[in-house]
Amino acid sequence: MLGGMDYLLVAIVIQAVNIVVFLHFHGTAAARIVALRHQIGVYARKTKRAPVKDRDRLFWALLSRWWKDWTSELVIVRPETVLRWQKLRFRDYWRKKSGGSPGRPRIPREHIAFIRRISSDHPEYGEDRITLELKLKFGVEHAESTIRRYMVKRRGDPRGTQNWSTFLRNQAKGIWCCGLFTQATVSFLVLYVVVVMKLESREIVYCEETENPTLEWMKQQVRNACYEEQPRFLIHDNDGKFGQFGRPLGVEAHGRKVSCRCALDAWLWEVMGIRGIPIPYEAPNAAAYIERVIGTLRRECLDLMLIWNARHLRATLKEFIGWYHRGRVHQGLHAIPAPDPTIAERPEGGKLVAIPVLNGLHHDYRMAA
Repeated sequence: MLGGMDYLLVAIVIQAVNIVVFLHFHGTAAARIVALRHQIGVYARKTKRAPVKDRDRLFWALLSRWWKDWTSELVIVRPETVLRWQKLRFRDYWRKKSGGSPGRPRIPREHIAFIRRISSDHPEYGEDRITLELKLKFGVEHAESTIRRYMVKRRGDPRGTQNWSTFLRNQAKGIWCCGLFTQATVSFLVLYVVVVMKLESREIVYCEETENPTLEWMKQQVRNACYEEQPRFLIHDNDGKFGQFGRPLGVEAHGRKVSCRCALDAWLWEVMGIRGIPIPYEAPNAAAYIERVIGTLRRECLDLMLIWNARHLRATLKEFIGWYHRGRVHQGLHAIPAPDPTIAERPEGGKLVAIPVLNGLHHDYRMAA
């Protein structure tokens, strides 16, 4: 039986015999090839990365196009590297052919100024209209993609005056928001609370509760809220208590015909001259301001207390809304909805005092002499 070393010696002898036979039949050229291959193998083991020049890259790129079995003799680099060289040479060739500067050539500065001026003055213009404007009036022809590249970028609706947020911002002084929410008492009685708020100042102008809200009750609450002042628009959701029509109906009053989706809006326009605006279906974000106020009433007051009855709920909301108007800072406004004039009085050398609100649930911090 032969051991491991014996098998190794036999393999070496067989390999040596094969080399001798190969050299005997193929002569000196074969010996030279074997010697060169052995040296290349030793060099590849010693060197991590061989220095390759441009002429070497060109040689292998040309050789790979002529010799199908070129990968069998490649030792210094991998075949993927040679293919990458070919792509780079192809790219460099066509770059030089096209003028040497990559990318799309820049258009004259005067044309860029035209495009920016037109798109800035008229954000509703698209690239197709600006392209036609330049072509017919100035004799300047550019692709629509080029016009789009230099147009002034604007966020939101490019028309600038027709979207919902712009309407709220421009008409904030004449817009009030109305919302309903429920509150359960200790005895599991469900009370409905209506809140009416001014959009511009976030001031809560009216708040009332009931056990059975009806359309007539809602109309009376709007009358009470508008006793001293009334808005131009009243935004509300699509609650069934507003008397939904199911489809828009035209209501003509005050010399104008408006479309109404609920009975409350029809009554508002006919009797009080207020335009009721229901939010779009499945779009609660359109009533984000009133929902934020209702969320504040829940998180900072009602969720932290046990409500016994309607009288207790009314007194709690009255005290909290008083603090909300005079002492609670509003992050959205960076101000207080209806600040107390005494806040501006800061006596020198005064001390910080905390006035409890709702028996210490919140505090109104002031400077006292």
